[in-house]
Amino acid sequence: MSKFKNKIGRSGYASGDDASDVISELSHDETASLTSNTSKSSAFRSRMSRFGKKKRKKEGASGSGSTPSVGSASKTNSKSTTPTAASTSARPQAVSPPGSVSSASRRSKHSNQSEEKRLQKDAKSRFNIGLVYLKTGDYSKAQDNLEHSLYCHVQLAGHNPKMYTNQSLYQIASVREKLGDCYLGNTAVVDKCLALDHFEEAKRLLDSVHPEDAPDNVKEMLERVDEKLKLPELSHSGVRKKPPPVTKKYEMQGNDKAKKTLGIGVAAVAVGGAAAGGAAAAANNNAPVGAAAATAPTQANGKKGLKGGFEKFGHNIEKFGKEVAGVGLGIKSGFEEILGLEDSDDENASGLRASISNMHDEEAEALKIAISHIQRDNHRTALNHLLSLKECEAMQNWAFRALMADYMMQVADSAMESSKTGVAVESYEEALAILKQDEDTSEEEDLSKARKGCIKGHKMIAIDCEGFGDFRSAIEQRKRACELLESENKVVPACHQLISIAYNLGKVDEYDKSSVILSDVCRKLFKGVTSLDYMPSDRLHLLVKAYHMRAICFTKMAKWKPALDQYDELIPLVAKESGRGSLDYMSLTIRKAALLVTLKNYAAATELLRNYFQMADINDGAGNELIVGPDDHSLALDTSAAIDLKLGKVDDAITTFEKKLAFLEEHLPQDKEMKSDAMHKLGCLLSYKKNHEEALPLLQSALDTRKFLFDGRNKFLIESSWAVAATNQTLGDTDKALADYEILLEKIDLVEDSPINSVVVHNSAGKLFFEDGKIEAAVSSFTKALEGVESQGDDALKKNIMLNLANALAAKGEIDGAFDLYEDLERMGKRKRTQLYYFTLYNKSLLLIKVGEKEQAKDILNDIIETRSSKADDTKGNVYITLGILSVEEKKIESGLNYYEDALAMFVDERYDISSITQTKKLMAMAYLETKKYDVAITILEDALTELSQPGMERKFYQLMKAEVWNCMSKVYQRRGDHSSAKNFAKLALQTYKSELGERHPITLRNVSNVSVLLLEEAEGLTKSEAKSIIDAAKFEMEGALGAFLSLNDSWAYRFDVASLKTNLGLVAVWQGKPKKARKLLKQIEGIEVLADSVLEKRIATLKVLLEKLEKEKEK
Repeated sequence: MSKFKNKIGRSGYASGDDASDVISELSHDETASLTSNTSKSSAFRSRMSRFGKKKRKKEGASGSGSTPSVGSASKTNSKSTTPTAASTSARPQAVSPPGSVSSASRRSKHSNQSEEKRLQKDAKSRFNIGLVYLKTGDYSKAQDNLEHSLYCHVQLAGHNPKMYTNQSLYQIASVREKLGDCYLGNTAVVDKCLALDHFEEAKRLLDSVHPEDAPDNVKEMLERVDEKLKLPELSHSGVRKKPPPVTKKYEMQGNDKAKKTLGIGVAAVAVGGAAAGGAAAAANNNAPVGAAAATAPTQANGKKGLKGGFEKFGHNIEKFGKEVAGVGLGIKSGFEEILGLEDSDDENASGLRASISNMHDEEAEALKIAISHIQRDNHRTALNHLLSLKECEAMQNWAFRALMADYMMQVADSAMESSKTGVAVESYEEALAILKQDEDTSEEEDLSKARKGCIKGHKMIAIDCEGFGDFRSAIEQRKRACELLESENKVVPACHQLISIAYNLGKVDEYDKSSVILSDVCRKLFKGVTSLDYMPSDRLHLLVKAYHMRAICFTKMAKWKPALDQYDELIPLVAKESGRGSLDYMSLTIRKAALLVTLKNYAAATELLRNYFQMADINDGAGNELIVGPDDHSLALDTSAAIDLKLGKVDDAITTFEKKLAFLEEHLPQDKEMKSDAMHKLGCLLSYKKNHEEALPLLQSALDTRKFLFDGRNKFLIESSWAVAATNQTLGDTDKALADYEILLEKIDLVEDSPINSVVVHNSAGKLFFEDGKIEAAVSSFTKALEGVESQGDDALKKNIMLNLANALAAKGEIDGAFDLYEDLERMGKRKRTQLYYFTLYNKSLLLIKVGEKEQAKDILNDIIETRSSKADDTKGNVYITLGILSVEEKKIESGLNYYEDALAMFVDERYDISSITQTKKLMAMAYLETKKYDVAITILEDALTELSQPGMERKFYQLMKAEVWNCMSKVYQRRGDHSSAKNFAKLALQTYKSELGERHPITLRNVSNVSVLLLEEAEGLTKSEAKSIIDAAKFEMEGALGAFLSLNDSWAYRFDVASLKTNLGLVAVWQGKPKKARKLLKQIEGIEVLADSVLEKRIATLKVLLEKLEKEKEK
């Protein structure tokens, strides 16, 4: 439903199916529901009853109006949990003397019931005992008990498995399986053929019922049996033994003398051929043939002569011959009684007899089995057997087709009651197809009932498919329901189905097909209606729904103009149906405004929203509920904010999003997704306005919520991760930003339809790595960004990445690669000198200074200063600083200070940049330090600290800048000779770095070294005993810092830090009188290339002098 972004209940674009859809949606005047399988009063059943009634009600036949059945004549047999044994006797019962019939009957009935109970009890108990013996491995006793259980079941259910009840079938199959286990597990039985026989018989019994009709435990039993049949012991059990030859040993030959005496030889010969087929069929079906009662004459109470007895017996023999001949020439054995056609001689009954008599034996058997499974509620099995008869010759007869249709309807009705909707629908469809073949003669009631059953079933299946997301299957089901409704000329119900089809097409993103279906709905609704004024209300409601859904489809397909035209048609209809102040009208107004924003018609959209917000404020002031739903009101706020942003009113957009956030907290507190979206957008706008401190909590909260809602590859989660990482980077929280970027870079390439540019992410991450001193990671990120930007065609972004990569290569020491990129950028930007062009020149000059080409670098820097282009203004401040540094290094202090003053003016007047201002003041203080103007230097640094201590500058970025200023103060006081103050300011800086960066951060470790140096200098003016504790403390701190640097596994990046610490530790070793340790450290330092004329080089030289002096003293 999210595909259409609105509510089903009121907006007019829902599928139209609810709980009532299952009952009836045929038309407003259709209230008839489907007849259940317990009703036997349809016109078809009445018509079929003329084939003849069962004349022997005493044999257990049901009412004359019931459909004929197989097996026990009682319908309750299919439901009984106590199946009765099939009778195999064809003998008529003797007539009891008057007055004794009822008592004998009662005694016989009581005896039969007691016998059945005993057999049932034995079957169950012996089976359970057999299981116990089977588990204990006593296969012989298990076999005895299980075979007895099998005997009891056969006595109860009979020998014909096709007539078993479901319960009997499953019980016998279970016994067979366990008997197979006995023979399989018994090592004394070498030949496993018996085990194979039992397993195969169990499988045959279970396979006779379709899996759809079988309970779950039966399916599991069948799977077990299948697995056992695959066992090697059974698959290699050898060739089966041949069955014994057919013998007539036990065939009754009779007594020739008796035959001759009784005079029945001629009659026997006359009927011999017919009796052979008829009697055999009767035996196979365990049911008597028509004249079977004549085989044993009944003894009357009165005495008659021998001649009269022979005449009576001869008459019976003659009747028997005629009936047997009728069986041979007419209907297949057993169907006379099954179908109740014994006394019916009309044309339809005769045709049905002829059709069945011409059926092949397997076809007749399939019909019997189907009828049996109908009684047992095995709907799928029964249907499969009935479907196997569709192509038989009997289907050419009208009466047989009517019989098949009736059985199909029985299966359908019963399956529908049992919630087997698929079987029911298939049965209804088959019945409908058969009835349509005789549409002229079929009763309309039967056709209508089958058609309604199809419609109901297809709709139920469609609802189920929609429930678990199979919308394509739901579409096919509803298409069929629509066809059937249209065949009955039911326009409104058919349109309901078409609208549901269109909705499902939208769920699978096929909006073009959905719009075509909706257009067809509109045409059907207008059929027979001259104008909207005369359209019935039920059609008008569907028309509104179709228009609304079609507008949404056009919007999804980005067909903005057709969508707007559709809204222009729709809104007047809704105004007519519901009123201008109604919920539906206002909802559509909001959606039209959103569409107008897309079409850049901001004025019209603003007017629509203004009217809505005015009504909403009036409604809210009156204390009423919202005019529209919370989702629509949120859409109105989003649309209003979008208009403000398009018109450049960022502050108004921020206010709108703040209102939306408060609205969601009140009305939709559980909608975490919508709330996180509002927080993310508000945070981004605050970041755009440089209010990063206010933005970060909102962005972080949005990220935390989306982590809970979505998986790691969701585009909204990536979007929030990027916003938080960028904001932390801007705020100077390098550690958090690095952690965010590392996660982001792992997942950015795995996200489909990402809302952020992966190239930009790699570029920003590279900058962060570069600032944090992770040069290798920076080069890697910039390289990936440069590779990705090639396919985007963004020249400006490409040049920016090239400059960043050149700077990273320069820092890494790959001078040639860096110069190549600088020269490429210089050549690309020389004609159109942009801001990036001057940044390129500036960074190239820094590399020239690094390689010793200072004069060439000065020429480039002076060219930048002399240019009059405003594009160079952002670069000039840094150019002045660089020229100042070069002048101070050349001992041109006044010139350097002048450059610093010019830089400070650029940073204050052109763009107030507190970071650049603080950096410039630090350099000025260090320049004054060179001229020994300590007070001036201290004043400048104190002024910088004052600016960094203003309200709102408590975050990490500013605290780190203060630590840098404190380090400068420490240097000034150190040069001044105030070691105590120097040490205090150095400790302030160290404490700040520890709290903000952590104790093992490289910057923190460098400050540990600085404090240790101050301690060593302080110890130089003390006696050895006084200095010992200070030097030991310094040594301990320096050894810890050295170990931490070595654990970072980047010897190149931290080579100077390691050399400085080892130099200081060497000096401590000299002071302690340990020349060997000092010499070892010195050898390690000599392997590191240090910058010439640097402070570190001077300290190493001092270490060498002191060490040589100590070694000479030791030699003495």
